[in-house]
Amino acid sequence: MYEKDPIQEIERIIKGMHDSAGKYTQPTLRRYPLLFAFLLTFSVAAILHGFEIWTDKIPLFQNYPMSLIFVGVLLLFLTGTLYKLLEKDRNK
Repeated sequence: MYEKDPIQEIERIIKGMHDSAGKYTQPTLRRYPLLFAFLLTFSVAAILHGFEIWTDKIPLFQNYPMSLIFVGVLLLFLTGTLYKLLEKDRNK
């Protein structure tokens, strides 16, 4: 018995929502591209700054900043491994 992959199902649902919302958002994005570029830039900067403030409160990262770099590299490695694994499953 073949069960649907939950990640593929979530991707399908999100793609459907994105396509549905795109009908309404694309005209506005085309009309005000600079406004949305500033909003996007501010949002990314706010998230990064908030993450920086949060990590500054963690004593391990304060005392050993290389541990934060190690965690980042490890997460990038795991993300790449997951990508390769999911890509391999897609090609079956």
